Amino acid sequence: MLKGAFKLLRISALPSALADVLGGSALALAALPWVPHAHFAREKLPWLVLTSVGIYLGGMGLNDLLHRHKDAALNKPRPIVTGAISVEVAALLTSLLYAMGLGASVFAGCAVLALVLALATVAYNALALGKVERGQVRLSAPAALLGVATLAFARGLHVLLPLYALSGGQGAPFGAVSIVFTTVFAYFWLVTLVSLFEDSGGGRRALALVQAALLPVIFAVPLWSLAQGDRGHPLIEDLLPMVIAATLYLWLSYALLRARQEPTPRNLGRCVGLGIRGECLMMAAFALALLPQDPAWGAGAMLCFPAAALLSKWVSPT
Repeated sequence: MLKGAFKLLRISALPSALADVLGGSALALAALPWVPHAHFAREKLPWLVLTSVGIYLGGMGLNDLLHRHKDAALNKPRPIVTGAISVEVAALLTSLLYAMGLGASVFAGCAVLALVLALATVAYNALALGKVERGQVRLSAPAALLGVATLAFARGLHVLLPLYALSGGQGAPFGAVSIVFTTVFAYFWLVTLVSLFEDSGGGRRALALVQAALLPVIFAVPLWSLAQGDRGHPLIEDLLPMVIAATLYLWLSYALLRARQEPTPRNLGRCVGLGIRGECLMMAAFALALLPQDPAWGAGAMLCFPAAALLSKWVSPT
């Protein structure tokens, strides 16, 4: 049953959520001078991690719970469908994770944003539910696109959790905050757009759009940071983030090119999985560009990528 629980929660996607905490913490520290009377209390980090883990994995569990009839119609080997875990146990585990995440957010100082984040994950799973009719799954285009936007919005909020915790709910008039949120939103909007074709295949034109749009999205924060001038750590804050961003884009481009040549559910699923793991590299590039004087945050986010890759060999992230 333990492996069934790990599959239910798609544990291999968790390192990308932890990378968000690291990247978001680097953003928070970089924003400190622009937030009045704020300080970053490192003792909040364990609570931030618990908040992230609880809501992220809770959302994964809820996805399988709500979508079990759709998964069965599509013959997906999800743990509830295969009987690896019961509906009752899955519901209990999902509820406990959400409760843990929301409870921890109170101590982390980001309860309001965490509640909005949790509600966004529920909204996405409801929007992506669709209807099963005669063994076929039908999902309206408006609901699908709204679901994509909702999930992207949730991921952007997730990265802002550390900033919200340190500022006590106040906004930070810091240019990087808006560009980081917008970039994360755009990145996951594109990745989730690919996932719309994961069940049925196809979508060559959409894949071409995604490949083209990912280029400015992935490089946005490193280029913005580079344009600020007064660079004291050119190797760490300029060269290394650009190398990481280029590596991520090339990997994703190769996967998308293969999927365009043969748009099967398997190839599309690989693109989505790589896109989720790629969040680790994107957070590493962001952290190094924004906080070069403390590169441990970027290094930690970068280490999340191989961890996610190793776990994905055991449990699929999609």
